[in-house]
Amino acid sequence: MAHSIELIFDENTDTAIGEQWAALTEAGLPSQGNIRSTSNRPHVTLVAAESIDPAIDSTLVAMTDVVGMAVDIGALLIFKGRRATAARLVVPSLPLLHLHAAVYRAAALHMTGEPLQHVTPGSWTPHVTLARRLEHGQIAEVAAALNNSPDTFTATVAGLRRWDGDSREEFHLLPRA
Repeated sequence: MAHSIELIFDENTDTAIGEQWAALTEAGLPSQGNIRSTSNRPHVTLVAAESIDPAIDSTLVAMTDVVGMAVDIGALLIFKGRRATAARLVVPSLPLLHLHAAVYRAAALHMTGEPLQHVTPGSWTPHVTLARRLEHGQIAEVAAALNNSPDTFTATVAGLRRWDGDSREEFHLLPRA
């Protein structure tokens, strides 16, 4: 199971994304809102790998400038594969790209195995997942269900967390606002 380091948001952003999850659920579509884990919340994955040693935590805790960072949530984004994933783009601003590169460099010293390809600098598409495992025929339904959602909005980063996919535990490294 993968381990990751993620940006988490303030309550207003969690609510805005949660409303989009709810709209998908109400439309009878797959939704991240259907995941009942207490750790399930909107986030942006910065790094993911087979394993990330907790020794990285002290380095990440020092990145306090991330708290309060504003990021723009953009358009609906569809990642196509055998099944599709619906997400909202997180506009890759220069501060966000610098943060990603710094976290990636730090994590590289603490990873087991190769990082997942889609999180490497230059290949990373920052996003907040709305729904996974969509049939391709459901993509238009997703767009229709989200029709009343804001086209764009500004989100506020509340902190960083490390996710341990083996133990299914989250470790908040910077406090949540």
